[in-house]
Amino acid sequence: MDKKKIIHIVPTFELGGVQTGILYSLEDLNKVFDYKVLVIGRVDAEWLKNLSPHLHVHIIRTGTNSLFFGALRAFKILKKLSPHIIISSLWKSVLIAASYKLFYPKVYLLGFFHNAFPYHFIGNCFLQIMVRFQNSALADSNETKTFLKERYNVEQTDVIPYNFSFEKPGLKRRAFDPSFIRLVFFGRLSQNKGIDRNLEFCRLCKEAGISFEYHLYGDIAEQENRESTYELMIRRLGIENEVTIKKVVPNDMVLEKMHEYDFLLHLSNMEGMALAVVEAMNCGLVPVVTPVGEIRHYSKDGENAIWLQPQVENNMHDLLGKLKNVVSHPTKYYQISAAAAQTFKHYKKYSEAMIEALDSKLRKI
Repeated sequence: MDKKKIIHIVPTFELGGVQTGILYSLEDLNKVFDYKVLVIGRVDAEWLKNLSPHLHVHIIRTGTNSLFFGALRAFKILKKLSPHIIISSLWKSVLIAASYKLFYPKVYLLGFFHNAFPYHFIGNCFLQIMVRFQNSALADSNETKTFLKERYNVEQTDVIPYNFSFEKPGLKRRAFDPSFIRLVFFGRLSQNKGIDRNLEFCRLCKEAGISFEYHLYGDIAEQENRESTYELMIRRLGIENEVTIKKVVPNDMVLEKMHEYDFLLHLSNMEGMALAVVEAMNCGLVPVVTPVGEIRHYSKDGENAIWLQPQVENNMHDLLGKLKNVVSHPTKYYQISAAAAQTFKHYKKYSEAMIEALDSKLRKI
């Protein structure tokens, strides 16, 4: 029996929680479906350089970095492939997905939503279009599902949790050394990710006499050109000996790299599921986070995480005190680390939930 064709459309394929989740599930989904990822624009070859050739064939490129020309080519590709289901992730993929649905109404369209907060004006307009054309929705967390219902009145939403099998045989965590701690960040370097706040917190740590290093692995968000700004801020704060912005790590190396650190410092303004936090917790890192999006539901301050409480700017010194307390008591560190590593052991996996959701949609076609 031929596998049903599923096409998952994304604007670009580079460092990001959405794309990382797709990579983690690509093999499992293709055991059940003919599941392809259609990338409208840019593909980061460096990020994907270690991806197995048998998985590369499931990523369809339009051959251009332009979203406009890519959309035109993507429409032709969709027409040729004639998928049973289209999944659309991120607002820049909406136009091509909705256009195809308009011309070929029999296709089942799924909007996949990854954030539990309002978009900017243009993004919101496109997502309103998706809500109008989609048959039903997917969400990366219960927080996002609730947001969709309250803001867009979306009733039919399946939750596809960003939880994966993170085990990698042979990896060992570095032993925790309270005399010199290692903090890390993985993701886009953008204001929404709280990079300015992370750097300010590093300044407080240095002034408090904590010996540490903080490495940020990531690239600059497309709409921002702030790398020089962050470098200047690091120098202005006097933390250039402690803080380093590093290049993006190839996707298959992230978990190995995480094992070299003690804490994830990730003081975001807004999140959905926050895949980097999930990955770090599964590796046993202690997350130092703001309880935004789904983070506030799967983590608990002092148990499997350290929280920067709301009114964040007024609570930075409180967060510093919490970190110092954990660093000063290694037993406490190991307790939180162990609890973090167990957090998602009983969660349904992304690929399991996605297969169930897609099966239920295919029965309706």
